[in-house]
Amino acid sequence: MTVTRPRVPALTPRRLPVPAPLLSLVLVGILYAVAQLVIVSPWTGIGWDETVYASQYAAHAPPAVFSAPRARGVPLLVAPVVAVTDSVPALRLYLTAVSSLALVGAFAVWLRVRSGPWVPLAALLFASCWLSLFYGNEAMPNLYVALGAVAATGFFVLAARTGSAAALTGLAAAFSVVSLMRPSDAVVAAAPLGVAALFTRRRLPLLAAVAVGLAVGWGQWLAEAVTSYGGIAERMRAAEGANLTGLTLSVAEHARALDGPSLCRFGTPCGDVSPVALIWWLAIPAMAALGVWWAWRRHRAAPVALAAVTGLAVALPYLFYVDYAAPRFLMPAYALLALPVAEAAIGLARTRGPLAALAAAGVLAHLALQGAYAHRMAGNARETREEIRLAGEELRRLGVRPPCLVYGQSGVQLGYQLGCRSHGVMQRFGARPPARVRQAAAAGERVVLVHRSLPAPSYARSWQERALAGDWKARFAPPGRP
Repeated sequence: MTVTRPRVPALTPRRLPVPAPLLSLVLVGILYAVAQLVIVSPWTGIGWDETVYASQYAAHAPPAVFSAPRARGVPLLVAPVVAVTDSVPALRLYLTAVSSLALVGAFAVWLRVRSGPWVPLAALLFASCWLSLFYGNEAMPNLYVALGAVAATGFFVLAARTGSAAALTGLAAAFSVVSLMRPSDAVVAAAPLGVAALFTRRRLPLLAAVAVGLAVGWGQWLAEAVTSYGGIAERMRAAEGANLTGLTLSVAEHARALDGPSLCRFGTPCGDVSPVALIWWLAIPAMAALGVWWAWRRHRAAPVALAAVTGLAVALPYLFYVDYAAPRFLMPAYALLALPVAEAAIGLARTRGPLAALAAAGVLAHLALQGAYAHRMAGNARETREEIRLAGEELRRLGVRPPCLVYGQSGVQLGYQLGCRSHGVMQRFGARPPARVRQAAAAGERVVLVHRSLPAPSYARSWQERALAGDWKARFAPPGRP
């Protein structure tokens, strides 16, 4: 008698399907990384502010002067690279990877709020802004403030719904990133979320998570104020003076800077208003309002409205309290407003009529316009910074080695390149050398004054002069005195 054994099906690991919106978001992150490497070459030289941040933990160069408004988030971000190498391409590649992963991670939080194509589209709209492309692999804080604010707002919505420990932890972590990068921006972003928390059943856990995140960055900034700036009040006053804060109106300056330059300060004019860029700018609040209305029609307005209100809140200080313009200041607003704008674009696309065609045309126009701006800005930066790099190479051939101090225009970048201490000049040389320059000369360090568009100060006109690349000039102080 034959006994037939029942066939046992082979055990195969169960594959969990990956949601299409998450795949689309990952694709956006990959495209963002590729676009950065194509538009902003990894061999683009290092900028002034980047140098200040990178030098704080660099192994090859002394730390540059760290002015009162700055925070330690970016130095901590780049420390793993600059502590082991002075390679700018290595830094660029590292930041390309970090920024792309941060983009995916920040917007992925919103996929848990509501799945669908609107989150990947929002990420695409923000990633394709010229600011996101230009600053993606730069050692600057604004992109990470923007993405941290997007993640924090999403975690807030999740925590308000479920009260889960994971969402509350994410909320605190996101605000920790923002407050380490720019403490003042963190406070402004926290304000609308704090108000919203008062209207929820979980107000205390939500407020506590936000407070913990703020305490991380502000605690470090305030402790450093006591140890390095003479006290909290002194650092606050110095920060306000450096940022030209006070009730003002800089909306026009920001409008003129929509297509560059990267900074309208220190004698750099903003130029004229570009009509095309202005139309793009005005379309953002209009589309955001439409997105909130569209979500309200479908009884899901709260998360979209919270993103919109928080985005407007973080823009207000830079439009009405800081007396100069830098387009990157508005990056957190653009990131948050991308969510309601994407809501509006998806809603229009689903009408399957002329409005759908208009929405598609608007997205394509945005991609083309912002890509062109990014290409131009990257080209200008690459050309300017390459001349600085070549000037630094010539100084190295002339024997400039540590201990040394480079003083003057782009002195911060040149000092970082050469491993020297530095003292930068933006607008004019003083009537006499700064104290740190005099101290360096008295200590026997080699002091080099560099300038291009600014005339040499009277006290340096008798110093030995050498021509460098790109119309740069170097003047060498006599040994022992500036």
